Amino acid sequence: MLSVREGTGSEVSRRERVRRLFVARYPNERTANDVLNFFLRLKQNNPELLPQVEQRSMYRHLKADLYGLYLSEQ
Repeated sequence: MLSVREGTGSEVSRRERVRRLFVARYPNERTANDVLNFFLRLKQNNPELLPQVEQRSMYRHLKADLYGLYLSEQ
């Protein structure tokens, strides 16, 4: 499963690329802190890879894109 959300072909491609980059950047056990660091890195260096949603909900959507790849804060 790529994400909890469905999307168009280009959206699915974006999510797949983001997931691959996240795993490559953090190859070991990944945490919610890694998601935040990854979000900040994308925002600065590759904003086109962030979900095309309202600015204030980008991080929440990125977390959904990366669902299952990191340990949640439970």
